[in-house]
Amino acid sequence: MRITTQGDYAVRCLMAIGRFGQEGPVSIRRIVESEGLPQDYIEQLLLKLRRGRLIKSVRGVNGGYLLSSQPDEITIRNVLEAAEGQAFEVICARNKKARKSCCRSDERCVLRGVWEGLKGRIEDYLGSVSVQDLIDKEG
Repeated sequence: MRITTQGDYAVRCLMAIGRFGQEGPVSIRRIVESEGLPQDYIEQLLLKLRRGRLIKSVRGVNGGYLLSSQPDEITIRNVLEAAEGQAFEVICARNKKARKSCCRSDERCVLRGVWEGLKGRIEDYLGSVSVQDLIDKEG
């Protein structure tokens, strides 16, 4: 498992929106300035988060972004999946072509169970940490 820059920035964006969103829609400029992130990259990332239904956009002079749910209802797993796809992907489960190149036989593969178990634990952990938890830890 590897958390990419995209996943890290997505979590940071949602934290900023959660932190400032009670005052009204949060502009891209405010997100970028508060988190020190590149604006062009963040615009594309916010589109993914909106498509993932984690945020909603508000148009107009005072427009920006709001969380679609309360910050304690949005988990880090939700954020990573919206930004990157699966939080943890088991390679041999990806497709038949990959299975043939890395596995001799699905029926006898003892490693697949290990990877599936690890995937479950990682997803459970990421699902137990909310955006609000991270905001609270900031102080």
